Amino acid sequence: MPLELLKSRTGRTLIESHRGMEGDMPENSWSAVEQGHKLGADLLEVDIQLSADGVAFLRHDYTLPDGRWCKDVSWKELKELRIGDQPLPLLEDILVWARDAGAHLSLDMKTFFRTEGSLAREVIRLLDRTNTKENVLLLFFDHQELVHTKLAYPELAVRALVTGRLSDFASYLEQIQADCISVSYGILRPEDIAQFHSIGVAVVLVEYWNQNNEFFEHYEVDVLSCANPLEAKRILKIQ
Repeated sequence: MPLELLKSRTGRTLIESHRGMEGDMPENSWSAVEQGHKLGADLLEVDIQLSADGVAFLRHDYTLPDGRWCKDVSWKELKELRIGDQPLPLLEDILVWARDAGAHLSLDMKTFFRTEGSLAREVIRLLDRTNTKENVLLLFFDHQELVHTKLAYPELAVRALVTGRLSDFASYLEQIQADCISVSYGILRPEDIAQFHSIGVAVVLVEYWNQNNEFFEHYEVDVLSCANPLEAKRILKIQ
């Protein structure tokens, strides 16, 4: 079943582990994803890119350690690379693992510098192939791609990534049909949370640098995104 996000229905703030898990292993690696799941993350956020020949894989940076652009390198070459002694995971393999493990993924769509729609098409093809549409959220900075994806595949859950506070947040989210929104701690306002929830949009809190535990006693945040589940559990006072 698809993951329910709203705290009003789950009864708690869910935990999202960033880039699989940030810590002693390379981000977006198999080790990071598996360890994040083992430590209790409800959602595992990973970054998705396309190789030069259209293969979807996990990596955050648009360039490789040697300076080449990921989009300019074939998968045949990328799969031989090691980042911190670990290979770049294929998205298809991660999806199969998530399906079998009952895990949920937040797929950060790294659409910059790509032909519009190319990454979304490949990701959706893989979701169909692996039967994992209910295991994922699709995250977009490019809201044109978000709304095009949602209109074409309304069964998919989509999340709007923003870097500023919009003048009419709720109306905008209704217009683009977002299911949830990532909001930085620094710009989050109580009135925004109430508006989001009034239209059924879940709130994902990111960049929570204050670490004030009382914040979550006063505000109905649906998902807390942290570097790793242990940090989130400490903030949320979860044993």
